[in-house]
Formats: sequence, C-alpha cells, structure tokens
Amino acid sequence: MNKENRSLLDIHNKIGRIHIKIDLPYLKKILRKVSSSEIPHRNKNFIEKLGMTINPRTKSCPTMSGWTRGARTIPLGKLIKISKIGNIQWKQIESKIISINSGSRKEGAIKIKFPIKLNKKLGLLVGHILGDGSIDYKYQQVFYSNSNPELLKEFESCMLQLFNIRPRIWMQHTANFEGKTRWERRLNSIEELEKKKNVGLFYPSACGRILNGLFDNFAIGINKEVSLRMMNLNSNFKRGLIRAFYDDEGSIMKNGKCIRLFQDRKDILEAFRIILKEFNIAPGEIKTYIKKDKKRHYFDIHRKSNFIRFKKEIGFTSSKKRNRLNKLCIIKNFKNSK
Repeated sequence: MNKENRSLLDIHNKIGRIHIKIDLPYLKKILRKVSSSEIPHRNKNFIEKLGMTINPRTKSCPTMSGWTRGARTIPLGKLIKISKIGNIQWKQIESKIISINSGSRKEGAIKIKFPIKLNKKLGLLVGHILGDGSIDYKYQQVFYSNSNPELLKEFESCMLQLFNIRPRIWMQHTANFEGKTRWERRLNSIEELEKKKNVGLFYPSACGRILNGLFDNFAIGINKEVSLRMMNLNSNFKRGLIRAFYDDEGSIMKNGKCIRLFQDRKDILEAFRIILKEFNIAPGEIKTYIKKDKKRHYFDIHRKSNFIRFKKEIGFTSSKKRNRLNKLCIIKNFKNSK
C-alpha cells in the first residue's frame, strides 16, 4: 500500500455505512452507461445486480430514481458495485465526489478530497487525537479539548484542510471543587476563548470514521493506540505525530533539564520511543509512578545533542514549550549536556 496517500477504496471496508454525494451529470452518465439504458431506474436487470428493489406499481426503483434527481445520496458500497459492473476506474469516480456523510441526511457532510495525503498535517491531527482528543465510541464524532489557542487553532486548521469543515466550539466552565466541569456556552471562534478556560472542538461522525479507517481504529472512546499502520508510515507523518503528542502530553522540565512525555498507556510511550529513535533522538527508559491511586508512566529525553535534534526534526507548536526548548539547546556546562 502507498505510504504517501490513501484512496477511499483503500479504506472502504473499515469505515462502516458511508453515503456519497457525487457530481450529478457524471452520475447520470455512468448509470446510463453501466445499465445500457436511458432510464436506469427502470432497468430490472441492472437494479437486481445492485441488490435493490423495484416498486411493482411504478415498475421502477425509487431509491435509484432519487439518485438521478439528486434527492438521495449513494451508499459507498453501491457506488463500488457500479464501478465494478461497468469496469469504470475508481480514480475517475473518486474525482467526482462532492461530499461524504455517515448517513443519508445532509447534516454532517464533509467535503473531503481523495486520495488523502499521509503528510505532516495528518500526523499533527492524529497526534492531537491521541493526546487531548478522542473519537466517540458510539457515534464516532471527533473531539479535541485544550486551553491553548495555538494548539486549538492548529487542530482546527488541520481538520479544515483535510475535511473542509469547521467545528462546533464550546467553552467549559472552570472545574468546581469536585473537579467536575460543564459546557458554558457556544463560541463563534477560538478567538473568543477566555483565559485559563478549556474549549471543545466537535466534528461530525464521517470525520471519525475516515480517520479510524485510515489508522485501524486507533481511537475508540478512551481506548487509543499507535497502530502498526502509523509505525510504517513516512517520516513527515511521524514528525507531525510526535510534535502534536508532545504539545499535548509532553513537558519541558525546568529543574531536570529534560523533555518529558507522560501517558497512562505504557504501550503508547513505547511506540513513541521507537519512532524517536528513527530521528536519532535517544529516549530514556520508561518509568512508573502512582498519582491519585493510578499508575502513570513517563520517559525523558536528556542531553543537549538530543535537544538540538528534537528542535530540528520535531519542534513544538506551543510557544511556551518552544521557548523552553530553545533555552535547553543553548545551556552550557550542565550534567548530561553533551
């Protein structure tokens, strides 16, 4: 499989029931061609090949009639069948897709272009979902929460570039004495965020299905992993992946003079240790501690040479962490600085 991009056909069996809106003149053209009929929705043979039903009264397929009038979207599985029956190149069909949805309704449609480039921007997006984001277990909606406007804007920009959609933005009340929060109000933009408050960015189900389809269900509710598919991708994707995850879960330790990465899942830390070594950055061993009766894990990056390589190859989007990293790169004569 190509390490640089993915077509919709590459992931179609991993994304559930997806509906497609396709260029209407092109759709009518291929339906007439494949059915060898000027009125495809009345062609019994063609209708049965697609596994669809005929209305005995009108002697036609109402669903297909809806397709040709632009009143209905097409299930992805049916579109693939049409391409196979008519021996039509999928690349050609894919270029005519207007939008994708997780159901037949118009709400939540995304205007994604295929093939999807497996680049640094996509790596940033996946890294943030592994960090402070999630993909809902039941509805597969994408969610990202943070109080740093720089990271929120980065996530919003990556989603806009990939899916051509803007989020619903909600601001949280500051946590009460029990540590509980609630949504305070909806914002028009990230610029309206009040200091020291968290914002949640919400995206429709089709986004989550595509992302989990690309990366083998890497984020299902609270269950997250660095999938084998991610581990085998190109360096640019991995640069974005590491950067976003460190922006969310990492820290520059002032006293310890190191870059530290925290995580509940030990296997996720181990995966990042392996990827860092690909950039000739030497991570320390994973260590464990107890916080609020729960096991937490971390590992550090020491030595000035590693800091410099991290700055050059990965970096931070957070200006606060970036400034601290810059200072680590110029400090002289401290322990483990070589």
